Amino acid sequence: MTSLADLLAQGAGHAWLFVPSALLLGALHGLEPGHSKTMMAAFIVAVRGTVWQAILLGLSATASHTAIVWIIGLAGLYFGRNLDLDTAEPWFQLASAAIIVAVALWMVWRTWREGRAAANEQDHDHGHAHDHDDEVRRIDTGHGVVALAIFEDGVPPCFRITAERGRPPRASELTVTTTRPDGAVQTFAFADKGAFLESVETIPEPHAFDARLSIAHGSHSHDFDVVFAEHDHGHGHDHGGLDVSDPGYQDAHERAHANDIKQRFAGRDVTTGQILLFGLTGGLIPCPAAITVLLLCLQLKQVALGATLVLCFSIGLAITMVTVGVVAALGMRHAEKRFGSAFATLARR
Repeated sequence: MTSLADLLAQGAGHAWLFVPSALLLGALHGLEPGHSKTMMAAFIVAVRGTVWQAILLGLSATASHTAIVWIIGLAGLYFGRNLDLDTAEPWFQLASAAIIVAVALWMVWRTWREGRAAANEQDHDHGHAHDHDDEVRRIDTGHGVVALAIFEDGVPPCFRITAERGRPPRASELTVTTTRPDGAVQTFAFADKGAFLESVETIPEPHAFDARLSIAHGSHSHDFDVVFAEHDHGHGHDHGGLDVSDPGYQDAHERAHANDIKQRFAGRDVTTGQILLFGLTGGLIPCPAAITVLLLCLQLKQVALGATLVLCFSIGLAITMVTVGVVAALGMRHAEKRFGSAFATLARR
């Protein structure tokens, strides 16, 4: 059977085999497990993007992937002239194994930590009765769990924040901003009352609004969005907000990313420049097979063939990203129209 190197040495005579193979390999590369670019591209495009932006996403990924493969290929060709592969390969395998084991141990530790935190929170909920629990929102800030509550027993209604787990934030670090259905916005500062933090301002009726808890951290802040609804309104109002107190979010990191996405894109579409930049970053993870083929072509003096194969590989990657993005953009909207909010909740989880 003819080897790949022999086929490549014959040049363009086997282009009918090389080009489709490179396209297919590139398309499959975009679907490989562990490559988050397809998932992220589908998410961004499905939420706000258009079909044209999905196409632009794929084209920009093609450009960046082609460039990074050439950079790595030429660098490998230059620095690898004096490299003994037989000697170096075991060390590369050992380093790869160490990285994989380290990542696996980190994942196990993180899963154990989150499971233990969830169990502790459930024990706290079962062991203590809370009055007006529908007016309490528990938020995992990443440094602990705080309870944001509307308190009005014998006093004018105000916000109270208590630390249920971890280090409590300082009053000077906190603000709560409410946004009502009519667009009215109000910001609440807090005072330290010893066992809890209490808002300086009182909360006007009705208590139906989106609330954003902001915790200052150095030169920036971490924001967490929750929703409050009046008791007699049944299931409350859906203001289109993202309630990070919902247990469907697994940890503080997911909540923080959800809030970042909401803040960045709320009320406006993703711009063409953002899609272009996202596509460029999405193509920065090269496929080792593409680099190998390019190196073979360069060593065999088949520069034009190598450039063609890398380009075809990148086009295959672009086809996957464009297809997934377009299907997600059109399919998500169709599914939401047909199945309503239930599908959106399922997709989010």
